[in-house]
Amino acid sequence: MSFFKGLFGKSTPIVEDKAFTVDFEDALKRYIGVTGGDLVYEFKDKNGNIIPPSHAFEGAYNQWKGIQSTWDKRGVIFAALDSIYFNRIPKAQVIERFVIDRYPEKALQFAASNLNETDYTDPEVLASLAKCHFILLHFDESIALAQKALALDENNKKAKIALADSLHFTGKHQEAHEIYETLLKNSLLNEWKSDEINVLQLVDFKNDIINSSVYAVALLSVPEADETIWNAVAEEFYYSPYFRSQHAFWYIRSGESLKGVVKLLATAQEFPWYRDAVVNAQNSILQFREQTQSDDLWENELHYLTEIMQKNNWN
Repeated sequence: MSFFKGLFGKSTPIVEDKAFTVDFEDALKRYIGVTGGDLVYEFKDKNGNIIPPSHAFEGAYNQWKGIQSTWDKRGVIFAALDSIYFNRIPKAQVIERFVIDRYPEKALQFAASNLNETDYTDPEVLASLAKCHFILLHFDESIALAQKALALDENNKKAKIALADSLHFTGKHQEAHEIYETLLKNSLLNEWKSDEINVLQLVDFKNDIINSSVYAVALLSVPEADETIWNAVAEEFYYSPYFRSQHAFWYIRSGESLKGVVKLLATAQEFPWYRDAVVNAQNSILQFREQTQSDDLWENELHYLTEIMQKNNWN
């Protein structure tokens, strides 16, 4: 027996990185738009052997190992999934894929190049576009698209959330609140015990209750909300400049000005069209420089923000 082992050599066992598998499955669910339950998938090597995701997507896995943030890890996995699934998932899900990967403008570019007349009668496409326009602050467009989606499918949850979020931002808080309340009443929340519920469970993707950055911020606007829960929910809504700005403001109000400024600056750099982040990042940097008497602090960043404000006539 030992002779044959030496003759044919020893096969290297395939070791699964379970942490990567957890992240991979979470990203895959978001990519294809599946919330609860287990995923069934299978990857094989060139010899037909079943292999774990860390081997099937070795390049992405190697990148993933060097990344700290959940959202950047998710983005790496999304890019890897594109090689297999991009042309196989529905157009509505491609739009969603870009939005939650922090590329709402790419989502609109995809829509402009790929949607036809029939697509604009698909409630899922309309709902994804409504969400995209909300993220981009196009509230009137978001409301119109969400209402059209709901006229075709009155139970479309994504359209209801986009509608409520945009109504909230246009000052129609009561209408928005009524939609959120209806979503709560018709959710699996009724099956839970009260001591099982926390903010993240109400708003995260997998539970499919109210996956809304606006609703999340409202729930977190209480004295009991601490850094741990804010950071946990931030992993869910890092694609939302509104949530990220509110997270930064919370740090500033809590006496953590440096953390707040850093978050505002990162948001402004990633979403330069989001006025609240740009203007408040500039103001916060100026205040921080004055308080610390560091006139050269964040000089390049301040120049970048000032240029954006001047270009857009933001005072």
